[in-house]
Amino acid sequence: MRMHWRYWLTTASLIVALVCWLVLLAFPPSAHAWGEQGHRISGLVAQELLTPQAKLRVKAIMGNLDLATASLFLDINKFSLSQKIPGSREWHYNDRPVCDDKVALAEYCPLGNCASTQIRRHYRALIDEHSSASERVFAIRALTHLVGDVHQPLHASDHDDRGGNDVPVAFTVKGKHRSVNLHAAWDTEFVRAAFDTLDERVIAKRLVQQFAAQIPGWQSGAGAAWLKESYALAQQDAYFKLPGFDCDKEAGAQRVDLPDEYVARAVEIIPEQLAKSGARIAYLLNRAFAK
Repeated sequence: MRMHWRYWLTTASLIVALVCWLVLLAFPPSAHAWGEQGHRISGLVAQELLTPQAKLRVKAIMGNLDLATASLFLDINKFSLSQKIPGSREWHYNDRPVCDDKVALAEYCPLGNCASTQIRRHYRALIDEHSSASERVFAIRALTHLVGDVHQPLHASDHDDRGGNDVPVAFTVKGKHRSVNLHAAWDTEFVRAAFDTLDERVIAKRLVQQFAAQIPGWQSGAGAAWLKESYALAQQDAYFKLPGFDCDKEAGAQRVDLPDEYVARAVEIIPEQLAKSGARIAYLLNRAFAK
């Protein structure tokens, strides 16, 4: 009897493991733009830059939920949202081919399921007087996340490699050797390396001070223009400086060793991109609630 019980327990465990494995195959993990730390920093920068009126309106809509927390909603709930809103998994990026900037938006944004289109959509929902309270909550969650996304260069470009997810890389940063994929390097590793503290509120305040002169100039335009900036960074720094990169070749499974100068340049880019994303989240919310 005891052996029988153990047999079924082992069998059940194997079935659970198999189901989990099949789910992972069906929904392969994709790196989140900026990872949790980067999104939260962008949200905290935005919080610092809200006008008094916008702060009151955001609080009335979101309650005690701050923009740093709101910015994580689309990633945390990516799977459940994809069941409710087909195509929402594609909202997080614009897969514009990095070697062909002439490709039309309609080709890499089918049915409007890409970041630039969804930023416009959710901004319109936020300012629409007929939107429900829950629609406005969702609009703020979407805007704080997607504006952050478009400032990660590998969410503005692609080389048939899922924005670098299919490119294994290795590099040394702050004396530690890391082996991840290219997308995760930009999402998380370079963000961690860019700051000397883990206190995200301190980082956000420093960014607001560091880029105070540039912030007013950043607060204009819309998602398409911001993506164009990130696309240029993807070309100049994220892709074209990869050792062995070739526009005529697909990304392979062979590991790419990133030179120290590549890593240094990426780490240099990160603070400005996070500051820009936070400034532009604030810009949209300030404009939405100006009246």
